[in-house]
Formats: sequence, structure tokens, C-alpha cells
Amino acid sequence: MARRLGACAGIIAVATSLAPILATGTAAADTMAAQATAAASGETGQAANRFDEVDWTAVVAQALDCPKPKPNDTWYVVRARVAAVGDLTGDGRRETVVVSSCPSPTSSNPLIAFVYDGASKRSAPRLIGELGKNRYFKSQKVTIQNGRVHLRGQAVSDRAPNCCPDLVVRQTYKWNGTQFRRTSEKVSRIS
Repeated sequence: MARRLGACAGIIAVATSLAPILATGTAAADTMAAQATAAASGETGQAANRFDEVDWTAVVAQALDCPKPKPNDTWYVVRARVAAVGDLTGDGRRETVVVSSCPSPTSSNPLIAFVYDGASKRSAPRLIGELGKNRYFKSQKVTIQNGRVHLRGQAVSDRAPNCCPDLVVRQTYKWNGTQFRRTSEKVSRIS
């Protein structure tokens, strides 16, 4: 009996020590991952998190060039998500890749990956690339590896209706000193 109580006490102690970590959820995990990435790349403190407080929705809304809504169009809500952060220009500063699309009252519009320069001011992020515009991406996962941006997602071909993606598209982009160039594209049909 004493052994069982001791084992239960140990489990409760571990659960209690993990409770603050588990309660913070993925936001804390994302923050810790970003800090670990920053530390590994030699960035510290404010420099590593200089774009954390940017209103990316407002920034991307300017770049989207969407048709203007009517005054009572409640459906017109721009959404943006930071998809990846990493040094893409080779200057030691981390660029931010934000994915968004123009709002629509019916079907969704294609997703675009917007790249913002890590060397620009936080108050005015400078757009240096719009990736994936040659495809009608309905979903988009963005990763950064070895200074390259990788897009992967489902897309709509010219033969499919906008509602129903029929392709899986993988693209890779690299900064050439002045702009991003697509270095590869692989397309396969969804069966």
C-alpha cells in the first residue's frame, strides 16, 4: 500500500510540475521554438522577436490589392497568418512569410505567400516577394530550409471548379539578390 501511495505521489508531482507548461498550450511552445531558433542562429532578445507585435493583417491588406468592398459588406475580413520566419536574403536577419488571400462572399480566393524583409523597420515592413501566384493555392504550408522557401499545398487546375482542388503543388523559391526566383515546381494530381 505504501508503495502505491508513493507512486501516486510521484505521478501527481510530475503532473503538477507539467501543469503550467500544458496550460500555456501551443503559444508557449511556438514562443519557445522561436527562441530556440533565434538562439541557434545567434539572434537574441529584441532582434529575434522584432516582428512579434506587427499587425500582419493590416500590412498584408495593403499588398493584396483586393477589390474594394461595399460599405455594408460584413463578409469582407482580411485574414493573415505568419507561416514561417527565417533568413532568406543572407543578411543575418530573419524574413517573415505571411500567407493570405482576398476575402470573398462565396468561394475562397487563391492563397499567396508574402515575404517581408527582416532588415526593414518594424513600423513599416517592406514587401520583397509574393510567392505562389502562378497557382490557385487553396491550402499552403510554408517551410524555410537552407535559405529557400518551400510551398506545399492543394491547388485548383484550369479544369477544376474553384471549390475543389485537384492538384498537389510543391514549389521552391530562392532569393537571387534582388528578387525571389522559383527554382523548382512539382505538380501531382489528387486521386
